[in-house]
Amino acid sequence: MRKFGFGLAALTAAAVATPAMSAIVFSDNMDSGAGWGVNAITADNAATFGYDYSADGIPEAPHSVGGAATSGVKLESNITAGALDGFTLYPIGQSFSGAYTLQFDAWMNFDADERVGDANGTTEFLGGGIGYNNTSADIGSGAQAIATGEGGSGSDYRVFKSPPAFFVPATGMTAGDRNGANAYYSDYLPGGVLPPVEQGQTGLFGSVAGSPGLQWITWLISTDGSGIVNIDIRKPGSPNLRIATLDCNDTSDGSSGCTTDGNISLFYADFFSSVSPRADLTFGVIDNVIVTNVPEPASLALLGLGGLAMIRRKR
Repeated sequence: MRKFGFGLAALTAAAVATPAMSAIVFSDNMDSGAGWGVNAITADNAATFGYDYSADGIPEAPHSVGGAATSGVKLESNITAGALDGFTLYPIGQSFSGAYTLQFDAWMNFDADERVGDANGTTEFLGGGIGYNNTSADIGSGAQAIATGEGGSGSDYRVFKSPPAFFVPATGMTAGDRNGANAYYSDYLPGGVLPPVEQGQTGLFGSVAGSPGLQWITWLISTDGSGIVNIDIRKPGSPNLRIATLDCNDTSDGSSGCTTDGNISLFYADFFSSVSPRADLTFGVIDNVIVTNVPEPASLALLGLGGLAMIRRKR
């Protein structure tokens, strides 16, 4: 009887442990662009699916399992024109609602020698979001977040509620600041990560403190289904760093709110006119895009009752 009682308690606990009940509802290792759409500001962008980033000395992404372990999508923007540019990738035919999380591994590459010689660098942005409308080329739909790879902006971490695009003020960030030089970011990403030797960068300069360049990080954008959105980043072997928490229902901040129902989006852009003299070193990579959801409480309750029924039958 004691064993039966322990099993019942464990099953009951499992039935209410909703975070553990999440399930993968979409995943893509970015080897093929066949299932992806692109909305771009101009044609001066490139998304190369199935790109073998190990050719640039980039190690395997944190969540790669099987398949082409070092293959993802290479992202480039403002390649030659010297003008603001960017684009959004989205999985065709997908839509998500309720409580779910978008997760993806991201690498931002840059010319570290140029970044030190020019305080502004090339300053490109990478990120993503939820509640995407399948049409916006820029950060104009749902809840989105982006970051610079090399700290070349006073607003290295940017969060948006859309439409229309509302740039969340510094007071709306967890750090109370958008600048990667803030200790909240720089303590987590202390800088000094050297470029892969295969890239042939000749200086001794590396990543900039507070920015996620020259290393893998994982973005996590989650909603509980009520309009609350948590935005985090995570470096391998470390706890998450909260970037911001948004309330899509709140319009008192001057926004029009936002929605979390819709598609997911992956975003890459160069908001400045500078063009890197080393375009071969200036790019982003995204790998292992995963969406997980949490079943409704009613579904979990039914799961628990089903388990209890099986125990009774066995008894």
